[in-house]
Amino acid sequence: MFSRILLTYFAFYNAVDAYRAIPSGVIKAPQEFTYRVPNRKTKEFKTLLSLSNIGSETWYNTRDDDGIGGSREWLIGAKDAWMKHDWRKEEKLINSNANFMTTVDDPELGSVKIHFTALFSTKPNALPLIMLHGWPGSFIEFLPVLDLLKDKYTADTLPHHVIVPSLPDFGLSGGPSKYLELTVESAARVMDQLMLDLGFGEGYVAQGGDVGSFVTRIMSATSAACKAFHLNFLPPDSLNEIPLMRANATQVEVKHLERMTNFGASGSSYLMVQGQDTSIIGLVLSSNPLAMLAWIGPKVIAWSDKRYPLALETVLSMVNFYWHTDSSARSMYIYPAAARAAGRNELLPVATSLEKPFGYSVFPMENLFLTEAYAEEIYPNMVYFNRIEKVGTYPSSSRAQADNSREVISQRWSSLKSFFGRWKPL
Repeated sequence: MFSRILLTYFAFYNAVDAYRAIPSGVIKAPQEFTYRVPNRKTKEFKTLLSLSNIGSETWYNTRDDDGIGGSREWLIGAKDAWMKHDWRKEEKLINSNANFMTTVDDPELGSVKIHFTALFSTKPNALPLIMLHGWPGSFIEFLPVLDLLKDKYTADTLPHHVIVPSLPDFGLSGGPSKYLELTVESAARVMDQLMLDLGFGEGYVAQGGDVGSFVTRIMSATSAACKAFHLNFLPPDSLNEIPLMRANATQVEVKHLERMTNFGASGSSYLMVQGQDTSIIGLVLSSNPLAMLAWIGPKVIAWSDKRYPLALETVLSMVNFYWHTDSSARSMYIYPAAARAAGRNELLPVATSLEKPFGYSVFPMENLFLTEAYAEEIYPNMVYFNRIEKVGTYPSSSRAQADNSREVISQRWSSLKSFFGRWKPL
């Protein structure tokens, strides 16, 4: 009996270890590590949180209205829940997959430390896939997708090398010297070089959402190695294009366009704050965990599908990771350019390939999007379109709702599989 248990134990861990095997063609081998926040830091966090003051009641903060920010009552409840939140449980999830650190050399930025988690395949023709997150998300969003893949495939049958980095200056990744400004263009170069360093110079495919979608688009236009790309966030270049989109919009899309118009009018002030007061908002959020939660938490909730709300634990974990990695101030580099573009009534247009195969999935609560007909007109290379009627800005989150999360994650992966499967059999 004991021998069978022992054999089962070793079989499980050998299967898990197989996903860690770096492909033989690697150019620059990354170093695996285990992520752990020191006890001193977690105690300091709880002390700061417990001492955090919540302001007095006002007409504004006693209302549950997305248009004026989160309520005081929500913040009180969230603080109480955060005091009981088990960060070590989140660390265990983070470390359930191999985490790697590497140094990427960029001609303008110099050496940049980059973190990523990965599932490496031992299948000879596995297609490399890089998946890029946004703000205020992180690589943690994709952990449920990795769990789904581990349940579905062994390392021998996994159709992809799945690479999930922390974007430059997000989370566990570093950035350039403080004397150099990071941009989405330079972030795209670093992400492309990461894939080249891993030995995927013959070709890889990319998926991006939110900030990661801008990085992915630039990679599609500037990297010969990026062969195809998929986005779940794709705004028009200008809000002036909304009337053009209405012309051939479906009834569902017309309602979504109304939501986008409302977001532009009353839900996007954070973009201007983070873009025009980048220094001070970063310092404010880094001064106290409750300040960070008050700024990020209500946005995460507002941008999620109300039918399948994110659990508070998920929101707390997202913010906790930003706090423990001290990355709030570092990760806002897209917003100065976005704010300048907004001053021209633009939505940060970036270089995007009009030739490489392109897939686009739309989620119902996404703040900015393109209708199918308009996307086909603008992007003649769009060969795949899918509208998924569940979840919002965080489609990969594990805890959208316990009863629905598996289905939601499966829909997300099925969309990617349907698109990328056109170039490699999955």
